[in-house]
Parts: sequence; C-alpha cells; structure tokens
Amino acid sequence: MKIISKQQDVLFSGSEVWLVQPEHVDDVFRIVVTPARVSSGSERFGVVIATDAELSAGSLLSTVRSCSIGFDLPPLFTVSIGYPLDAKPPFVLRRNRDLTPTTWPAFEAATPALTGLSERMPTGGSEPFLAFLEDELIPALADALPIDSDDVTLTGQSFGGLFVLDALLRRPDRFRRYLAVSPSLWWDDGALLHSAERAVATKPAPGARVYMCVGELENKARFGAQVARLPDQMKQLLPSAMTSLDVPGDMFAMEQLLRRWVGGSFSVEAHVYPEESHESIMGAALSRGLRRLYLTV
Repeated sequence: MKIISKQQDVLFSGSEVWLVQPEHVDDVFRIVVTPARVSSGSERFGVVIATDAELSAGSLLSTVRSCSIGFDLPPLFTVSIGYPLDAKPPFVLRRNRDLTPTTWPAFEAATPALTGLSERMPTGGSEPFLAFLEDELIPALADALPIDSDDVTLTGQSFGGLFVLDALLRRPDRFRRYLAVSPSLWWDDGALLHSAERAVATKPAPGARVYMCVGELENKARFGAQVARLPDQMKQLLPSAMTSLDVPGDMFAMEQLLRRWVGGSFSVEAHVYPEESHESIMGAALSRGLRRLYLTV
C-alpha cells in the first residue's frame, strides 16, 4: 500500500487523513484516523474500522469519544474508510463495487435510475476490499500507531452491513467484533444467506462477537409504499429483490443461520430498534452496538 499523504483533518479535531493507494484495489481511499484520547506509553489500543466515511466518520468519532469518557467504552482508535472528496465517480457508486459480495448485473443496470448519475461501477468487489483491510491497512495502522491489530471491530451500514457479514463469512477470525447495521441481505437475491449456510457447515466457529440491528421502520410495508411512489419506468428497472424488501426478516434469517455456529466464544445478537429508519439508525446503532460488543461482564 502506498501512502500518498497524511494531514490533519480540518473537520474532525485531532484526526488525521490518509490518502492511500492499495495494491488489492485499483483506486485511492481517504482514511480518517482518530486516536484514543489517552497517553499511549507502551500500551496498544483496540480500533473500530467503519466503511462509508462520508456518512459515518462523524457519528463514530463522537460516539467513541463520549462513551470512552464515561467508561461505557474503552479507549479506542477509530478509522473510517471513504474516498477522496472530489472522486469521480463519487462514493455512492464506488461503494457499490467495494462492499458487495457478488457481481449482480441487474443492479448495475438499474444504478443510473437509482442514483441519477450516468456513470456505472462494477459490483462484487468485497474480496479485494477485504484483502486491502487485512493485508495492507491494518498492518500500516499498527506500524504507525499504538494499535493492537488483533483487537479490531468492523462496522458498516446498509451495503456496509452486508460487507461486515461477508467479512465474517470469508475470514471469520480476522476481526474480534462485527457490527452489521441494516445489512442489505437482499443483495443478489439473498446470496449472502446462502454463503452463510455453507460457512457454518464447513468452517469452525470463530472467536468473535456479532451484533446486527435494523430499524422498526425498515419493514416490508414501508419499503413497498416507497417503491409504489416511484415512476413506472424506474420500477421496471429494479430487480425483483428490491421491490419486496424485508430487512428485519432477512436479519433474523441470518441470525438463525449463524446460531448454528456453536463453539468457542462465538456469539450473535439481532435487534430491531423502535422508530428508527434505514436513514436514521446509524447513531443509535453505534452507541448500543459498540457498548454491547465491548461489554465484558
């Protein structure tokens, strides 16, 4: 991994922004790194890594800072991964490539209608993106900062939540904790649910904690009403899996599959948050999910 630059972030006090060029992904990433608010000495600290820095960096930073002051969380570094602010195509398309586990041509064809952008990006690039995290970014962070590379939590929302669970299934022992928020398990007609069936049947249970959550308002009726308001031309472009979303149902189906992974210290939880939607849930999920995952009693 080539580190193009490091500079102090003007948006998030105390943070540093790295621009990096990976070997595993042909792109440049913008990494927002915020240190644990303690004197390091010889101690090394855990880190929370989040996808979609454009959406999550501020919430993650404020949640970890506030909760660590009150001892609801231990001192933690936070790392949010995004793209250069002037990236073209923008992050809303690039994330489609990096966070999805399989190539899905039907979704790619619908992307211009969904985003209002003429550009398209390929899908199904989660494996090289995960390799970038494991083989390049985490070692570089541990070399530069007092970070314990064996004490890493991975979190993301929507496609980011899908990626978190994909990472669990592909490399079960890489992360100690997995926080999947509103995971888009409808992707490619439930491809990751099928992957989970295979993984729990063939791989030993990892020593990890998994926490999943969705909002009460991410229900089938509400999504159905949203789809009904779309122009007919757009509705015709949507893959059928996107016209009948059942985010809570998919999450609980994944929970039941993961509960077959018995052994060691593996655990999984799934929760529905009252009055939260797909767009509003992230703040509550970071607070409740991280506190639960780091609970030691």
